[in-house]
Amino acid sequence: MSWIRAGVANAPPPDGAGADSFAGMQSLLEALGLDTAGTRSIIEHGRSLAESPAPLSAAQVELIGVVVSATNGCSYCVAHYGPRLARALGDESLARAVARDYREANLAARDRVLLDYAVALTCEPSERKQEDVERVREYGFDDAAILRATHLAAYFGMINRIASGLGVGLEPTIRVWEFGDQR
Repeated sequence: MSWIRAGVANAPPPDGAGADSFAGMQSLLEALGLDTAGTRSIIEHGRSLAESPAPLSAAQVELIGVVVSATNGCSYCVAHYGPRLARALGDESLARAVARDYREANLAARDRVLLDYAVALTCEPSERKQEDVERVREYGFDDAAILRATHLAAYFGMINRIASGLGVGLEPTIRVWEFGDQR
């Protein structure tokens, strides 16, 4: 279900640790199915990020996924990552508030600063300065956490661009999530 021909037979099914990062994303996997090696690489990349989110929490990983996806206007990804965020937070209404505007959601200041960093990196990567990293450090994130957050923002941005660029349609069993402009 995309703008290019695709086939389920060509999409390698995700399995093992980290497979849930693609759970239910059959339309995306079908679109990627024309490039089996590339799809495997993307799945392995996602798996490596999902297996051990430390030093970030699982909720922080999902926060970055939802906010980067909303910033990029990727309704496909927000619809998939939103429910994951709700599970990670244990609070669907908070997850929905984050999708609409994380700056107005009832998040800890530390998480808002982390998301500010992810949004800035998503919108204007070449404008980033050492001061951006220092601000994240001021809120208790060490270099490993900053690296992981940077890596996650870039990874989710890549998935957003693939889904949006190929016109990947939402699966019939997945509900649309409302989201707002995070810029």
